[in-house]
Amino acid sequence: MFTVTNLKMLRKEEMVELLRSTVDICDKKDTNTLHITSQVEALRSIVEQLDDALVYKREEEFTKKLKLLDRERDEAITGLRHGFVMNTYHSHPETKKAAQKLLDRVDSYGNRIARMNYESESAVLHNLVNDLETEPDLQLALQLVGLQDWVNRLKVANKKFRKLYSRRIAEESKQDKTSFIAIKPEAITVYMHLINRINAYIELDEAKQYQSIKDEINTLAERYKQIIANRKKNTAQN
Repeated sequence: MFTVTNLKMLRKEEMVELLRSTVDICDKKDTNTLHITSQVEALRSIVEQLDDALVYKREEEFTKKLKLLDRERDEAITGLRHGFVMNTYHSHPETKKAAQKLLDRVDSYGNRIARMNYESESAVLHNLVNDLETEPDLQLALQLVGLQDWVNRLKVANKKFRKLYSRRIAEESKQDKTSFIAIKPEAITVYMHLINRINAYIELDEAKQYQSIKDEINTLAERYKQIIANRKKNTAQN
């Protein structure tokens, strides 16, 4: 008999790897002689679909670009704040007063904006830029300290970040809620068809030609059963 892993309990990446490894085991055998070629090809096809649903490369690209854009806006807000601080030591009283007003507004949102999480920083920078561009006293203060270019730089960087972040959320939502979840039940069915097919022939296998593929698939399944068991144990302990 086969050891069967509860595929529903596996994480997405684990499930894909189990199915892919099962295909690899079968590919090392003569699937025509074992009468499982169509079942193996069906499993191979479903693995490819699951791989597409995970969109690893696209996620990596999103993450890399978001980090770069986040760094740009971090540098912009840090440079802008330093500019305000510097001008609080200006020799001209009006410029000094204007700089302090601007610095107070920035710090009203927190003095560690660049270390906030993505969502919080996006909201804070959006609101801060809006303040600086719409409130007359802050507009005048900006003219006095001459740092409008830094505000523009901050606005552009945050806008680009928010746009890309929204695209990533939309992509994740589409993949997680439709593609992978929709394919998963079919993948389980295809996998079980292969297992049941081999199992049926094992009962008639006087030559023991199915023993090797059975042992390898069982060993693989046991590894993933242990992964599930360890996860349950760790969850219970925490």
